[in-house]
Amino acid sequence: FGWYGFNPGSTLTMKSGADGALAAQVAMNTTLAAATGGITVFLLRYVITHKYDVGALCNGILAGLVSITAGCGNMESGSAVATGLIGGFVYQAASMLLQALKIDDPVDASPVHGFCGAWGLIATGLFDW
Repeated sequence: FGWYGFNPGSTLTMKSGADGALAAQVAMNTTLAAATGGITVFLLRYVITHKYDVGALCNGILAGLVSITAGCGNMESGSAVATGLIGGFVYQAASMLLQALKIDDPVDASPVHGFCGAWGLIATGLFDW
């Protein structure tokens, strides 16, 4: 199940309607951030290179997922979209930074997990409801 097992499963219980509603909110926030991150990076990469880049789309989805994981149960849906959007920009900027510094990261693991993970921690505090 990946992120959909981890994020909603982190609510740890389904004993009440409120617990179920929180798990549903977490699943929705996870979906929104992933979709927004993917679309953001896909469009950014097209604007920069004038080519469609499916690999960038996939990494953008991962950037949105990593960005939302820390705060998925503590923010509203609009904030999840903002988290994914900014996560996409963070990923693209970090990827370009590593290339400019000639740091070898062929699958962009550091931009996705390191930089977007750090952004996700900041977003958790900024967008906490």
